Amino acid sequence: MAQDAIPIFVRDGLAELEIVAPASLPDRLARYLDLVLTTNEKFNLTAVRDRDQAWQRLILDSLTLVAGLVDLPEGAKLIDVGSGPGVPGIPIAMAMPGLKVTLLEATGKKARFLEQCVATLELTSVHVVNDRAETVGQQAKHRQAYDAAVARGVGPLNRGLEYMLPLVRVGGRVLTLKGSEAQQELDEAADAMATLGAGELQVVDAYPQDRDPNTVIVSLIKERPTPKTYPRLPGVPKRSPL
Repeated sequence: MAQDAIPIFVRDGLAELEIVAPASLPDRLARYLDLVLTTNEKFNLTAVRDRDQAWQRLILDSLTLVAGLVDLPEGAKLIDVGSGPGVPGIPIAMAMPGLKVTLLEATGKKARFLEQCVATLELTSVHVVNDRAETVGQQAKHRQAYDAAVARGVGPLNRGLEYMLPLVRVGGRVLTLKGSEAQQELDEAADAMATLGAGELQVVDAYPQDRDPNTVIVSLIKERPTPKTYPRLPGVPKRSPL
């Protein structure tokens, strides 16, 4: 792929985020973006259709989470909850190939697209699970089995935490991207954090150079085991969030 196929703002963004990865990363990300945008013409994967906007919202925004994951050891397990078109999980997996990444997606069409991405891009450390977070969070194979959980677009924080925290081990972390609604969602999620075992909370700007002051990362450390009653049955967290 020609060097000029990667927009300058993308290369600048990778440098600002201090992404330490093989030189081939931008081209691999571009191949992934091609898959997303081509498939998006056939069925709805994402509301983002403009290519430059997709670079920003799907790729660079996803990679802002790397700073909160760099201290994870080789072979650490990460789960992307509600992966959709593969964000933030696939860009993170490309930038951090030492992680074992699970993409959790409930919609069959989207899960099949993720499996296509994994095969086409030869993402050998990435696995797709086609199921609901409420169901997977009660399975011994997945419950409190991950070192980190990440998400974007799984709804308000009080709901998202019920999906994510049961999957993370004590001492693990949850990272989620939020916009200008972050403080309101945090206020509304106080009961969920206390109930589900959350501990230390940090809210940091996603970009170090004020590229997008409205996007923040909410970071939580899991301090206590999640009670066995959570997550509740499929659909309940959405109808009646904590």
